[in-house]
Amino acid sequence: MPNRAFAPRSSLDTLAASLAASISQLAIADAPLNLEQMRRFYRSLSLSTADLSPFRHFDDAQYRRNRIHIDEHFELLLLCWRPGQRSQIHNHKGSLCGVKVLEGVATETVFVQNPSGQVCPRETREMAAGSLVINGDLDIHQVANLHPDGTDLVTLHLYSPPLKKMELFGLEPQQQRVFHGADSVEYQI
Repeated sequence: MPNRAFAPRSSLDTLAASLAASISQLAIADAPLNLEQMRRFYRSLSLSTADLSPFRHFDDAQYRRNRIHIDEHFELLLLCWRPGQRSQIHNHKGSLCGVKVLEGVATETVFVQNPSGQVCPRETREMAAGSLVINGDLDIHQVANLHPDGTDLVTLHLYSPPLKKMELFGLEPQQQRVFHGADSVEYQI
């Protein structure tokens, strides 16, 4: 069996003890996480955005994905959003996705796909700091920071298994395409 020890790019000393312990518990798993394991992970966390400062990086052009940890069963990222930034409309093809809002207010729009292939908004909700949402692999959504200038958004994303590909959608069926995840720490969707 391969060594599944927690080995982020920066040392354990830079991580909050709560986060390091929670990741170490997840690393014991020998299969992708289920919904209840993901909920337990988020409930076990007791940290602030300051605890994640080694991974807190913004990009003024587009939101930024900052990888904290990846192994064969899960991937943990800190996403940093400036006002006005949003993801494309997408699903998490093959991965369960948990999103916890740490700072700011996230706006999530959930879409449904009709028989002709078009996606239509079904509901939009605002998620304040502390909110948690877990999406299935085929749930279609878009996340955005729609708040005024100077109001950043920071979200903690857990994918299990790691996000390898997803479908990206436009409002017309011919705009649908597949995105293949990159090994880069900072890839965008």
